[in-house]
Amino acid sequence: MDSTGRGAPHPDAVSGLLDFLREYSRERLDSRRMDERRSMPLSLVPDLAAAGLFGLRIPREYQGLGLSHSDMARVMTQLGAIDANVFVLVGVHNTLGIPPVQHFAPEAVKRAVLPELAQGRQLITSAISEPGQGSYVHAIASRAAKQPDGSYVLNGHKQWISLGADAKYVNVFARLTDEHGQDAGITGFLVDSAIHGFQHGPEVLTLGIKAVPQNSLTLDELRVPAQALLGSEGQGLRVAKTAFAFGRLTIAAGSLGAMMRSLELAHRFARQREVATGNLAENGRIQQILAECTAATQAVETLVENIAARLDADERVPEPLYFTAKALGAELMWHVVDRCVQLLGARGYLDTNVVGQFFRDYRLFRIFEGSTDTLTVYLGTAFLADAQELIALLDEFDAAPQVQELAAEVAKLTTRATASAPQRHMLANALGELSCWAMLAALTSEVRHRSDMHSYTASWCEQRLRERLRAIENDLPFGELPTVDAIARHIADYEGKIGNVEQRRPGEEHGLDALLRRG
Repeated sequence: MDSTGRGAPHPDAVSGLLDFLREYSRERLDSRRMDERRSMPLSLVPDLAAAGLFGLRIPREYQGLGLSHSDMARVMTQLGAIDANVFVLVGVHNTLGIPPVQHFAPEAVKRAVLPELAQGRQLITSAISEPGQGSYVHAIASRAAKQPDGSYVLNGHKQWISLGADAKYVNVFARLTDEHGQDAGITGFLVDSAIHGFQHGPEVLTLGIKAVPQNSLTLDELRVPAQALLGSEGQGLRVAKTAFAFGRLTIAAGSLGAMMRSLELAHRFARQREVATGNLAENGRIQQILAECTAATQAVETLVENIAARLDADERVPEPLYFTAKALGAELMWHVVDRCVQLLGARGYLDTNVVGQFFRDYRLFRIFEGSTDTLTVYLGTAFLADAQELIALLDEFDAAPQVQELAAEVAKLTTRATASAPQRHMLANALGELSCWAMLAALTSEVRHRSDMHSYTASWCEQRLRERLRAIENDLPFGELPTVDAIARHIADYEGKIGNVEQRRPGEEHGLDALLRRG
């Protein structure tokens, strides 16, 4: 079944894209230079646009490629193996930007906007995060007021917006007040960033992924027409969740590419390095590290393939599975990259040896689109409120009996009593993390027969689940934490030990001289 438009894409479409990206990365990309200059080469966007990379899942009737979810995941994995900046550029546009328009904009808007986006003539992003609430959609403070003529006036501030200063179109989410002054709920709008009232803030200087600008945005009495509405009034949460769902799967796919590339380099080094015990790759401890990192990589690959296949078959994908892709995909990626830096020794600490830059760049993925702890606490809280949801979810998988038994033990944690709110938060986090591991163990168990490596991966995931479960069970009931005030007092004492070390030397002057400014 083709869910993206008229007919299926050409069978060689994705292979051609992968070949293009591999050659392009060899001949045209310089990740080091992009990192140092905090910018991308002028040719990058038109080159990627010509290859179709800005319309991966846009239907062909709107001039996109109409790829399946599985093929798009392969493309994003390839990008993740090449460069985090290029991955974020293509990923934000295709997953956070396009789906709200493709699935919720009026048809006339789709026909006007999607071809521009598909051909890379314009970029698009979403503005959800705000200074006071991060990416917590329910707490959005930006406001939209419906006018008597059906238009809307938007006011508010957005922060940490990838491509914020470069995107022509921005999906803005705000809390709507209807024409009667009543709260109509979170609502999404497609905003042209060129219109009056849209103000770009300064670019923040990030630890990694330096070539992709992260900006603040201000909406000041910004008026948009009725046609700018994404979905219906008050439907913004659904629209935003659609973007987040695709984004979380994409982050896992990109993480997979980073894991594969890092392991490739680490193994190449180990095979050629001689140490006191002989060849490094044949050292038992190094062999164990490489085996566990390979298992983590294959586990994430299994997860990405499973979700993409479900989407291609028009099957429902449970929201917790997306959370698992984002949380464990990013966490296992970080574990593998960190291990590879360590295995490479001094070479791993050199920024010019790829893995060092990966270490900085891909650290964001544990935060991007919801930090890991935020997601696990949210997921665990939902399961504590409805234990049957977790039980039904785990029953969907055809896992080995021992994995089913561990999953049942995870479900039992929903009956644990807690004495205080902090303890309940800790229990929710533990339950959320364990439920992610239970789903991953179940998925890898289903395919353990495919090869010896699949069998090892299934056993590794099962063991990780067992270890985390036992560790958490040993911690229950959770001990009482120091009070918030006690922690604050203790940290305040640090000033007496390290003093005031805040730097005050003036930096570079970038503003126009006062005598040259407009009066």
